[in-house]
Amino acid sequence: MTTSGQGPSDFRFTAFDFDPTKYDAMMSSFDNARDRVKNIPGLLNVRVVRTLENRMMVMSGYRSRDALNAATEAHSSIFADFAQYIVGEPLVRSGERVARVIGEVPMNEFKYMRFVRVVINPTKYDAMMSYLNGGVLESFKDIAGLSRVIITRNSEDHIFSAAGYIDKTSADAAAETMQNAVAGMAEYMTEAPLIREGELVWLYQFNV
Repeated sequence: MTTSGQGPSDFRFTAFDFDPTKYDAMMSSFDNARDRVKNIPGLLNVRVVRTLENRMMVMSGYRSRDALNAATEAHSSIFADFAQYIVGEPLVRSGERVARVIGEVPMNEFKYMRFVRVVINPTKYDAMMSYLNGGVLESFKDIAGLSRVIITRNSEDHIFSAAGYIDKTSADAAAETMQNAVAGMAEYMTEAPLIREGELVWLYQFNV
């Protein structure tokens, strides 16, 4: 099901590798940056997920595209302070929300996330969205332990899905539904999907 209205309309995704021996210090730095994050206009939430022993995914949701663009300098400044922990260059992508599924778990209670990146033939984007909105997204709605599925279009040919679950057990139980959905997109994709997942390790939520 596609929804509109409440919640972030645009998202920034920042993936980076880090030195695992500095994990605790890095998480303290996230806590120290909380006040700076709170002062970013239009930023509604930030979720930090550890997808590998040495990799993080930071998902930031904004009220609008203008708010996302205006926050770019603040985003860069905060991540510059994390340089002592980061290995290599962060990979930053942003996109507009094009679909959303709301599950049974309140948005502030999920603890596990799964990210799926697909590369598509951009001429087939409308057909792909018709496929997703033709019942595929609806099939996620009643999955036990699901909170949200957010789908963004990060470029003409890159589609990104972020799903939040109450725990890993729920995410694993939903894997077949996810795999069936991705398999049905094969005719629209130009390469195999990239899947990353992990525990939510840090959260900022506006007005919470």
